[in-house]
Amino acid sequence: MTRRGVILALAALALAPAPGHGAADSGVVEVEVVFQEHDSFSPWQKRPPGVRRGYGVRVSENQVITTESLVRNAELVELRKPRTGEKIPAVVQISDCQCNLACLRVRGAAALEGVRPLELCARLAASNRVSILQLDETSEIQRGEGQIMRISVSQLPRAPHAALSFTLLTDLNVNGEGAPVLCEGRLAGLMMSYNWNTRTGHMLPLPALRRFLRDLDEPPYRGIAAAGFIWSNLVDPVNRTYLKVEGRSGGIQVLACLPGSGAGDALRPNDVVVEWDGCALDNLGFYDDPDFGRLGFPYLIMGHREPGDAVPVTVVRAGLETNLTVRLSRYRDEMALVPDNVTGEKPEYLVDGGLVIRELDGRYLAAHGAEWQQEADSRLVHAFLPRKFSPEKPGERVVILTGVLPDAINVGYQRFRDEVVTRVNGQPVHKMADVFQAVDREQGLHRVTLKSFGVDLILDADQLPAANRRLAAAYRMSEMRFQRKTE
Repeated sequence: MTRRGVILALAALALAPAPGHGAADSGVVEVEVVFQEHDSFSPWQKRPPGVRRGYGVRVSENQVITTESLVRNAELVELRKPRTGEKIPAVVQISDCQCNLACLRVRGAAALEGVRPLELCARLAASNRVSILQLDETSEIQRGEGQIMRISVSQLPRAPHAALSFTLLTDLNVNGEGAPVLCEGRLAGLMMSYNWNTRTGHMLPLPALRRFLRDLDEPPYRGIAAAGFIWSNLVDPVNRTYLKVEGRSGGIQVLACLPGSGAGDALRPNDVVVEWDGCALDNLGFYDDPDFGRLGFPYLIMGHREPGDAVPVTVVRAGLETNLTVRLSRYRDEMALVPDNVTGEKPEYLVDGGLVIRELDGRYLAAHGAEWQQEADSRLVHAFLPRKFSPEKPGERVVILTGVLPDAINVGYQRFRDEVVTRVNGQPVHKMADVFQAVDREQGLHRVTLKSFGVDLILDADQLPAANRRLAAAYRMSEMRFQRKTE
C-alpha cells in the first residue's frame, strides 16, 4: 500500500462511527505484571524485577484471558477496572507460549463486578470492520477502528512458534498488548504488537481464542498440535530433479525429523510432502484454506487438528508416491538438542571450583542482546540455528562451560568461556544429568574435557571444599548446583 493509500485509509477509519458501549460493557481490564527472570549467565540468581502493563478480557465469572508474553515470569499480577482503577489480585491459571495465550483467575465473581464477560463472535473474515479497546491515563475507555489487511501464518512476536495472525491497520495508537479486538460488540481477537510508524498491529484472531477457551473448558489442557519435522520449499529445479519430482508441481522437502515425534516415526529426510490431510501443498508450502484463503501449511496442523490425531500424508520417496500416517503430538521443548526455553525456566547448573557448567538453550544465546547471532560465540550459534532439532538420540543436549569465577584454585582458566564440554571426570557427558552423575561419583569436579582443546582443565580435589566456600560467599550463592527432581 502506498503512503497516500495508508493516509486515506486511516482518514476513513477515523471518520467511521463506532458502536456505543460503556466501560462496564467493554469486558476489558488493565493487567499489571511484576515479573522477574532468571539470570542466564549467573543462573543461581535472578535479574532485577520489572513491570509490564497491558490488557485482558473477562470471558467468564472469574476468568480473564490475555497474552502469555504479558504475564511471562510473573511474580505478581493485578487487574484494574475501567474508570475506577480498582485493583484486583489475580493468578495465572495457565499460560501457553506456543499460542501466546494465558488465562488469569480471580477469587470470586464479585471481584469483577461491573465488567461484563465478552462472548466470542460467530465468525471473522477479512471484510469485517473491527474496533480495538484500551484505557487512557484516566482509566477511561478508548476505542479505535481497524481494518484487517493481511491473514498469515507467521512467527509470534516473542516466541519462535508459528501461529495464525491478522495484520490490522488502525487509527488507534495501541498502548499495550492484550487489547481486545471486537467485531459487532463481540470478542474477535487480542492485540499482540503494534508499530507506531506504520500504524499496523498483529492480533491473535478468533480461531486461536476459541481453541484456547475450549481447551480450558475440557481439561486436561492439551495445547497446540505439532508434527515434529523441519521442511524447506522446493523451488530449485535441480533439487526437484534430484528428489525425482521434476514431472509434477507442488511439494515441500523434509529436511529433518525430531526423534520421538510422529514425523520421526513416519517421515524420512528428503521425502517430498505433496499432500497433507487431504490438501495439496504447493512448492512454497502453501495450501488453500476454506476460511482464510492461501495459508502456510502449518495451520493445517495447529489450526485444524489436535494432539493425538492421526493425519493422512502423501509423500514422494525416491520417486515413488507413498501414503503415510503421521500422529500429531504437543511439541515439547525438551525434545530438542538445544531447547528454546522461551519462558526462561531456571536451568540446571553446576558451580564447582569456579567452573560454571550448564546446558545450552535459546534463552542463553538471546541474553547476549538483540544481535546475539553476531555477539554470541559462533560455535554455539551454529549448534542452535541448524542443529537445534537434531539430537542423535532423545534427551541429548549441548553441555557448555559458560565461564570461570576467579579463585586461587582455577588460576589460568579465567579465559575459558562458552566452551562445549565433552567429558567430566573422564566420563562422556551428553546432558546435565551425566555431569551430576560423574561429579557425585567422584565427590567433586576434578577434570573437564573441552571440545576445542586437547588439554583438560584440572582442579585440585583437596582444595575444592575451601574454594567452594570462598566462592559461595563472594558470589552470594545459596546453592552451587541446581538439579531437577525426577519422578
